[in-house]
Amino acid sequence: MQQRLHYDPIERQREKQCAREQDERDLRAGVVSVGELNERNGFFSGIDFSHASIRRRRRIAA
Repeated sequence: MQQRLHYDPIERQREKQCAREQDERDLRAGVVSVGELNERNGFFSGIDFSHASIRRRRRIAA
């Protein structure tokens, strides 16, 4: 695998377009459903929240 030394926005645009085209082919072929595709491509899809917790900070009295 070739290591990239810098970010190329044009190449990234090409990669994203290829991914969109593959998603479209997968949808048409019935490989994935719209829901599965939305889940896979969602903003937080790469984050594992299974061990996350929400906590409230205690305010320190002044």
